[in-house]
Amino acid sequence: MKGEVYIKSNQENLVYLSSKFSKLLKRRFGKGPEACNVFLKGNRFYVYMRQFITPAEDVLMNQGQLELAHNFRSTVMNSVTQEFIPEVSKILGISFDYFFHDWNYDKNTGILLLDQAQSNHEENIDNSFQTSLFHLIENVGSKYTKKPASFKIVKFTQNICATESKDVLLPLEKLAYEKGNVDLLLHHAWNIKDGYWKNKEQFESLFGRLIEDMFIMWDYKNNRNYLVFIFNKLDTMK
Repeated sequence: MKGEVYIKSNQENLVYLSSKFSKLLKRRFGKGPEACNVFLKGNRFYVYMRQFITPAEDVLMNQGQLELAHNFRSTVMNSVTQEFIPEVSKILGISFDYFFHDWNYDKNTGILLLDQAQSNHEENIDNSFQTSLFHLIENVGSKYTKKPASFKIVKFTQNICATESKDVLLPLEKLAYEKGNVDLLLHHAWNIKDGYWKNKEQFESLFGRLIEDMFIMWDYKNNRNYLVFIFNKLDTMK
């Protein structure tokens, strides 16, 4: 309208960023995801994608080259994300210092997280629930990785729960990172995530929700990880 300045709502901004990111993925990969949902909490920006696998990745997977498919996706995603971050920062007025992503090829889903170095947001969650979740993550993860020194829930809604754990790396993982042994870290990360998937029912019992998806994003440089649960929108535990 002439003479008036139209200010977009936060929801409109998120819809725009979802569309923008889908178009970037389509341009770089030759195919975009069928669904691209974005979430913002504090200074963390999440993108959850469904049906992302490209024909090239499909061929690699059928030939048992999952590692190659993952490396291809990571390389292109790093470029796409670096192109996307300035647009997100401009629209939301938030600067981002880190980004992480994780992909479930068996479910054809993936997640991207943009993070800020000084981000200290955490959800106001009942302490007893947070303690129970920490103990469950600690118990399940103890078979596969180091006990975290600290833990907090950084996002918790009907759709998603994200946790941040710090001081999570074993000496061998630190050495592998310092030596640049990405393939070893990748296979170890897959093994850890499989361990959490095998215990999915324990987490569902605690949340009282059915879990549709699960991701772990590793920040090896800062010795921490993000464990993200995506809940089934249609079903709850009986």
